[in-house]
Order: sequence, then C-alpha cells, then structure tokens
Amino acid sequence: MDNTKCPYWSKNNSKECRMTKGGLYIPMPEHIAMFCATARCTQCHQYIRGTELLQEAAKKYGFIVDGGRRRYWRVADRVPLRVFVCDKERNNQEILDDRAVTVDLGLGGLRIESHKKISRNTFVSLEFASELAQAGASGLGEVKWCEAKDGSSLFEAGIAFSDFGLTEAIGVHLGLPMM
Repeated sequence: MDNTKCPYWSKNNSKECRMTKGGLYIPMPEHIAMFCATARCTQCHQYIRGTELLQEAAKKYGFIVDGGRRRYWRVADRVPLRVFVCDKERNNQEILDDRAVTVDLGLGGLRIESHKKISRNTFVSLEFASELAQAGASGLGEVKWCEAKDGSSLFEAGIAFSDFGLTEAIGVHLGLPMM
C-alpha cells in the first residue's frame, strides 16, 4: 500500500470512499485529513468494517486459506488484461503491457504473465478484458514480486490489490457473493 493515503480513497478527487458497500460515504474534511489522506487509513471505521465484511464473506464461502503466506485461495484463470504504470498519485502514467494475461486470481491479488519486467513496489493499473471488463473490473495494485519465466521471454509478477472495487469484481467473477 502507498504509505501516503488510503487505497480506497476516491479516484479523480470525487471525495468519496470506495470501501463502502450498499451506499455512499463522503467523509468530512477532518476525517479525510486524519485517515483518508494519511498512512493511518487502516484505523478508519469504514476501512475496518469493509475489511471485516470481506473476511466474513470469504470465510463463509471457503475462500480463506488456513495457514501459509496467503490470506485467500487462488484460482487458476487466464484472463487478458492491460497493465499501466501509475505515478505517485496513482494515475495512469504509461501503458506497460497491452497483452498481459492472468495466471491465477484471488481476493487479495493475482499473478500475471507480462512481456515486460515490472519493478517491485510499483503501483499499476489493471484493465481486464472479457467478462471481467463487463463487470467493471479495473483497479490498482502493487507489484510484490516479478521474475523471469523459465524458458521464455515472459515475466511473472505477483500483484496485491489496492482497490476494493477490484477485490469485489474478482469475488463476483469467482462466485463469491459479496457483502
């Protein structure tokens, strides 16, 4: 997560929280200064409740991993997508790969095959093709690792989601009834 602001804080300065489900939450300026625009975002009541609801739904439907380094199960699924590098404000800066494809998907992130190496800790914007695009699946993630794929010119990268809307769209795609 970018240590300067909440990953669910509005895009395009619309001043709304994307963590909210079933309504609209527009925080007061004091709340924004205290949580949304700072690294203290994980202490926000909206952030905490949204995370709790996701955990409850994931546990109920068997998407939680018991032990290991991952929090959620991964499902093998090859979905075409485009990957953009983002600037510090998380705006698309340039297209990195318009022929990337997912290897596996989970509620917390995904693994992709890319034609380009992506530096660790880079924020990227993901735009999906196919039925995920119809569901509005696009969002932000942070590259956690990237390695050359054996025997090819491709790279594999692990990306952690930084966008609750993306988590929700992947959950629906995987058959998880979201909050």
